[in-house]
Amino acid sequence: MGYIFLGNAVDRVGRFLFPDSWDGTENVTPDLFALASTINGVDYPLSSLDARPRERRIIHELVALRRPEFRREYTIRYGQAGEVIPKLSSQEWTAGLQEAGKIDAERRPKLQRREACRRFIKKAILDGRLTFVLRPKRGGAFSRPQDRKWWNVEDHDRIFYWCQMDPQNATGNAVGGDRFQYVFVDETELNAIAPSPEQLNASAGEDGLSGSLQRAPSLDTSAVADQVSLKATENTSARPEGASVTISQDGGFEFTATERDIHAAIQQIWQGGPTPSAKGQLQAAVDKYLKSTLQYTKTPDPRTYQRYFKKIGATFLDK
Repeated sequence: MGYIFLGNAVDRVGRFLFPDSWDGTENVTPDLFALASTINGVDYPLSSLDARPRERRIIHELVALRRPEFRREYTIRYGQAGEVIPKLSSQEWTAGLQEAGKIDAERRPKLQRREACRRFIKKAILDGRLTFVLRPKRGGAFSRPQDRKWWNVEDHDRIFYWCQMDPQNATGNAVGGDRFQYVFVDETELNAIAPSPEQLNASAGEDGLSGSLQRAPSLDTSAVADQVSLKATENTSARPEGASVTISQDGGFEFTATERDIHAAIQQIWQGGPTPSAKGQLQAAVDKYLKSTLQYTKTPDPRTYQRYFKKIGATFLDK
């Protein structure tokens, strides 16, 4: 039948594994705010004293947008050192943590479903049940089937970030760049292990073939090694009074507030699909999103984009 883009394959697997709960937004669900850490089974909400600028901005935005009783203005002003977040009262801080918790509770099951689908695909490739190929970002012919050992890595989320791989350095830690190509999987093989609802219904209606296509038992993905993206770096035997716990988010990348918005904008605009290979085109689309959706009055400085792309290891055809 041909090949299907990796991002679309995740959606196909999701509809197969979770027919009653998959709603199609899982691929674009943002990461958890994770403004708390669990140590030895005890949850510790983030203290305002321990918060970094990005986390203060999150609380500010949540209170301004979701808690009108505080009458907090959304606008953020900029000083010589960058963003100036208006001081948050203890009541506002608590309210912001509550809102973050509510949003995380909504996102968590979606992220868990998405992760299960990614593990399903990864295991199928490693088991030799699903072939994958590459295609240049600007278009062209599909490659020959690639080496399944390229998927024998812990940080497979890196591959799904933009659904790209570098055939010259397939197990590197970057997510995009000039040498990167889009990942596609064999559609016939995918249909065999994760048939679509339409295929299941059609099979059930065929004379003498009822049930010839059935929901396969779930692959045991628990044995597939995975990177823990939210990891406390403190000694977990005890938490000293006043000590903070560092949480690594966004696939291990440490983003500033603006970089996090750029990151979220890219996810929302392209929704797991192919992104432009020209940096100028991508930045223009992100700038438009930041202005229209996040009410940015001033778009990010080119140096901010440069830092963001450097962190994720992306390079472009236009320098």
